[in-house]
Amino acid sequence: MTHIPSKCPFCGGNIEKGTTTFTADLQTGVVVVRNVPALVCSQCGEDWLEDSTAENLEAITQRARAQKTQLEMISM
Repeated sequence: MTHIPSKCPFCGGNIEKGTTTFTADLQTGVVVVRNVPALVCSQCGEDWLEDSTAENLEAITQRARAQKTQLEMISM
């Protein structure tokens, strides 16, 4: 993410650094990653990920898919 807005484009709330939970349904299993660093709207809870964080989550998801993991739950 190159530009960090100060206001949420959905509700106008303040955007702050925080964490979120990422989930991915792989059809053969589920990946849950807690405490993912994110920018979070203090009003509506909408969240945005930095590009590097999204790339890490993609790698985690691809590994779980390749291993045919039924359930993976981790914390960043």
